[in-house]
Amino acid sequence: MLGALAYALLSGPFVTMPLPVVTGDPTLIAIASDPAQMRLYCFSTRCGDEEWRLALAPPRDPIIPARREAPPPLPGSQRYAALSAPATPRESRELYSNDYRIGGRFGVQALRNGPTELGLKLGAGYRLAPLHDDGINRPGAVFRGELNFGQRFGERARWTQRVQFESGHGEAFVKQSVSLDVNLWPNWTLESDFAIRHDTQSGGGSETAESTIELRRRF
Repeated sequence: MLGALAYALLSGPFVTMPLPVVTGDPTLIAIASDPAQMRLYCFSTRCGDEEWRLALAPPRDPIIPARREAPPPLPGSQRYAALSAPATPRESRELYSNDYRIGGRFGVQALRNGPTELGLKLGAGYRLAPLHDDGINRPGAVFRGELNFGQRFGERARWTQRVQFESGHGEAFVKQSVSLDVNLWPNWTLESDFAIRHDTQSGGGSETAESTIELRRRF
């Protein structure tokens, strides 16, 4: 029996003539007549000839590290457009109303990134009642504007200048304020303010000025 099985295995690939009739177990005879059925099924994720590929692969340079291939992207992870935080607009428009004035204004920030800041606001409205230190002393239509300038000197000092004006019914009001803030120590700030006001009433005018110096402690 074993001799017939060995004869079938050795002569199968070379002999084309019919094989002699062999008696025995039909299952063993069928397997012996087809050597391909004797191969075992491989359920491994690695190829069976990997050791041959590794032996034939060119040696890697130990100085240059091997590059790691990036994993394939997951479905839905592709980025079609770059996203970033929206920039703050330089222009602004707003309507306002209070007990003293109603109207609207348009503003633009000419300089805002860096140590220097420069902004301008223009608007028109209707003054309902006079307000101390804010515009003319008569009700009626008015034209208003504001110019802001700021300069930072290092990390400890900041200079701010603000000019406000309002005109209407032949009168004008102008206020210019200047402030300088200096950080002396942690939580200690020296603040100085200076303001000049010019107001014209019935063809005349008046000017006032005031200044303050404060040492502020933050808790």
